[in-house]
Amino acid sequence: EADGNDVPWTATRCIAVFSLCLVYVGSQIILYFVSSNLTAIAIDIKSTLANWMLTANTLAVAAVCPFVGYITDLLGRRWLCLGGTLLLIIASAVQGTAHSLAQAVAAQAIGGIGAGICELVALAGVAEITPNKWRGVTLSLVTFSIVPFMPQLLYSILITRASTWRWCFLLTGLWNLIGMIGLFFCYHPPPRNMHQGLTTKQVLARIDWVGAFLSIVGITLFLVGLQAGGYQHPWTSGHTLGPLIVGGLMTFFAFPAWEIWGTHPYPMVPGKIFKGQRVVALAYAIVFIAGMEFYSILGFFPIVLQYVYNTDAITIGVRGLCYPWAILGGACIISFLMSYTRGHVRTMFFLMAAMMTAFTGALARSTPDNSTFTVTMATFAAFGNGALVVPALTLAFYAAPDEFVGTVGALSLSVRFLGGSIGTSIYFNVFLNQFKTNLVNLVSAAAAGAGASQEVTVGLLQAYASQIPGAAAAVPGATAAMVSATQYASQWAYAESLKYVWYTTIPFGVISCICCLFLPNIKQYMTSKIAVDI
Repeated sequence: EADGNDVPWTATRCIAVFSLCLVYVGSQIILYFVSSNLTAIAIDIKSTLANWMLTANTLAVAAVCPFVGYITDLLGRRWLCLGGTLLLIIASAVQGTAHSLAQAVAAQAIGGIGAGICELVALAGVAEITPNKWRGVTLSLVTFSIVPFMPQLLYSILITRASTWRWCFLLTGLWNLIGMIGLFFCYHPPPRNMHQGLTTKQVLARIDWVGAFLSIVGITLFLVGLQAGGYQHPWTSGHTLGPLIVGGLMTFFAFPAWEIWGTHPYPMVPGKIFKGQRVVALAYAIVFIAGMEFYSILGFFPIVLQYVYNTDAITIGVRGLCYPWAILGGACIISFLMSYTRGHVRTMFFLMAAMMTAFTGALARSTPDNSTFTVTMATFAAFGNGALVVPALTLAFYAAPDEFVGTVGALSLSVRFLGGSIGTSIYFNVFLNQFKTNLVNLVSAAAAGAGASQEVTVGLLQAYASQIPGAAAAVPGATAAMVSATQYASQWAYAESLKYVWYTTIPFGVISCICCLFLPNIKQYMTSKIAVDI
């Protein structure tokens, strides 16, 4: 511990913070580039299951975060962070050279492990080397470091048009390499006090291996079941129910029971992080809901831009700038303002939750003819979401005991990814069930009105379902009039189907509003103390 008023901001400290910002960004951009290039990658590797790349990354992050947070609090951050950055570089190389789904999924699993490590260390590392009262400001700067990759959808479109999507991952690899070099030379946090004087064997004996097994295997099985249900297998099949039930029991019953009543003296989720205050528990609840809403915007708004509105790639890319900038703005502004609220955060968080809920729900009014309305609603919804998904983590850091900063951060990230995965599964199934019916009904009616035969109509339906640009025009026997009529009908099919996704987000948003109302004043935690010095 040190008094933050006496801490000098040397070149070494600044480079360390800068490098942590680089790996924070590097932990996210691999997933972002996969998301924005998903169709191109799927066509290139000849797979209809490309969404499992996203699932593999999310699974790895959610499963590894609780374990990584505990290990970093015991063993220190430097070498673990360097190892995580190396995994991100390896993942970039494997993804960029992948020619099969197996290679791509393996790359994302490796990248997810690296991302879980690096995002955690970046946030917790910066938090613990700055005065407590300035954690909101410094963490907002960490979040703001994503700015160079805000136009990643536009980058992906331009790079793919000029050459191939593979160059995107050369960029991610080089970015993480620069961060790794900075960390190696300038990031030297001291050993954690809780294991000074212990041998490596004694430290390893303190690890909650049972909790690690229950959390990692449980979360993995549960998310595999959620992702498979309604997509690869029916919800009632053994392939879905097996991992869903076993994973659910391990994650939501066995793991909490072990952490509360188990005999291990150093549990993965120490009761001390919740003792005497409700800030951390409420922050986790808010992060969970914000994670669900975050992935509804991140996953489905690009679908709106590409398939509800029939326009050119550059326009799609430019419109795609609105929601990441809004998420960033909300995250940075609210995190920054938290340091100046004198602890009065309840009203601010409630207003942001209400904004997120209202404007996300308003996207249900989107149609192929009101693009300005849609982009505006998405911008405000994204601002409200960004104002919760990162600041809620900052909120947890304020109340976290110094020796458990890493654990609190890790659990927050796991909660966010778990919420995101559950939300994505719910929203995807809502969308899929609606889309199957709407696409057939609307496109078939439009094709019949344009004089298309049954054979041509089937071909057009398959073309629009494939989401491959220009596929409809290549259908044998399809005239320009047929393509034009059915294209507009397919846009309406997407709009009508996505409407129910936005409706589904509303009750979850209301729950987040209720949680915000119970937030207490946090002024007592806003001191000048820092957790560690470097």
